Amino acid sequence: LRIMILDVDVDSKTSDNALVRVKASIHYRVLPDRAQDAFYRFSDPTQQVKSFAANVIRGQVPKHSVDEIFVVRDELQKALKEELDGQMASYGFEIVATLIVDIDPSNDVKQAMNQINTNARLREAANYEADTSKIKLVKAAEADAEAKRLSGVGLAEQRKAAILGLRYSVRSFSDNCKGVSDNEIMSLLMMTQYFDAIKDISQTGHNRVVFMPSTSNKSLEATQSYMAANSR
Repeated sequence: LRIMILDVDVDSKTSDNALVRVKASIHYRVLPDRAQDAFYRFSDPTQQVKSFAANVIRGQVPKHSVDEIFVVRDELQKALKEELDGQMASYGFEIVATLIVDIDPSNDVKQAMNQINTNARLREAANYEADTSKIKLVKAAEADAEAKRLSGVGLAEQRKAAILGLRYSVRSFSDNCKGVSDNEIMSLLMMTQYFDAIKDISQTGHNRVVFMPSTSNKSLEATQSYMAANSR
């Protein structure tokens, strides 16, 4: 006997109160040796199979949440076939296959699920953006710290070179000019640096007014002040 196909649409509610429509396809046939039972015991086999299938689906769907119902599709198909096999065999029918064709939540549930997915994606994107900003800040801080370290190293090397140059100048001047005291040599070098500083200040372009000693006596007093401060 030929196999017949029956499509069944069942509305049910999941464990989290979400409305879904389950679309099933029942493949069945009459057992050759039970054709008499199938003909006389059922006045409307199609409607009876639909009723049995709907009863099984409505008993299985509330056991799962709307998210789980998509995962347990195979379990739902298996439970549907087992239940229909036991109920229909006594009436002369064999259930060949039961297929869950589609699970269709209501529009409100679909919108809610889409919104949940959207929010999850936005939250994930925000986390990525926050991590990126954090990395940028850390790298900027590391770069700033490294720049300051290198600047400090460069300043230390510059001062070291200045000290070595000053030492060499004093020694060279002392060797070539006998009878000149160390204080006089330092005074001369300080005056040289003093005038170099004035020259550098005038060339920066950022200064508007600079008050400097206007006479040689004032310059000498400034030099003596520098020497006194260094001797302390």
